[in-house]
Amino acid sequence: MSAPNAGRQSPEPENQTGAQQQDVPASNINDQGAEPSQGTKQANEDSKSGLSDNPSHPLQKHAEETTSKKQ
Repeated sequence: MSAPNAGRQSPEPENQTGAQQQDVPASNINDQGAEPSQGTKQANEDSKSGLSDNPSHPLQKHAEETTSKKQ
């Protein structure tokens, strides 16, 4: 029985590519060879160093002012 769309049939096994023949996948697919440049790394470190460890809530100052006893 032949397929109705002859162009949609799979190639013969001897003509199939490795992916069609269930080749073993790449050893590390996430290693694509790109990493940030040194300037980018330094800029990231500089921007992180300016951050506080535990930032205050945006309304914390307002809450303290409104709930504190004024003399």
